[in-house]
Amino acid sequence: MLSGALISLPEEFNIDKLDRVKWERRERGQLVKSVIQFQGRPIRIDDFVAKQAIVLHETPKKQPIIEEDQEGNYKIGYMDTIEATWANIYVTQGLVVVDSLTNRKFVRNIINKGLGTVIAYNITLNTAKIARDHPDHWVRGFSNRPGRVDRGVLYGSGVERDSVFGPELARASSRAVGWITNFFGPPVKVLASPRGAVTVWAWPPVELFLKFIKVEILPYAISLP
Repeated sequence: MLSGALISLPEEFNIDKLDRVKWERRERGQLVKSVIQFQGRPIRIDDFVAKQAIVLHETPKKQPIIEEDQEGNYKIGYMDTIEATWANIYVTQGLVVVDSLTNRKFVRNIINKGLGTVIAYNITLNTAKIARDHPDHWVRGFSNRPGRVDRGVLYGSGVERDSVFGPELARASSRAVGWITNFFGPPVKVLASPRGAVTVWAWPPVELFLKFIKVEILPYAISLP
């Protein structure tokens, strides 16, 4: 399956400026760095182009080690080290698609800190409107529901038609919502989170996945500083 957590960029921003963007800083007394590096050929999707990049990110970390004192007793101690992680992203005009919500925070920080100006913001999604526009949910998260069961997640087929919870879902705050799309041809499950993450339960070509984000998901986007 393919997943993406969304970040907004200014539409007029030249995305080529992100190639080799580096963020160097001192954290916990250690010098660490993070960098964005484009790779591969540009991906053309109808009237826009996307570029793939790998994001390398260092963070200081305390590594547990075994220490021996002068009396020959052993204990767990810690040594300063640096941990390196990475993320895969796709960048197109006005949008960055990060491979997970976990990685989105440091990707956004590298863009803003590396460029020295705040242009990248998290995107959240209006899942209540998604739920209204795309019926026949296979999963629906809700909160602020009147009654004893004020929050939860429903799974099944057409859960919005459930005899107990269905009539009240329209009044409850919508959280994650899953529906079936024919965008990729055969019916495919999709899950969208209000935090701005989208998962497609299939392996469509990347260009089609990015087109789906642009066409089907971005109309529900809210950019948050």
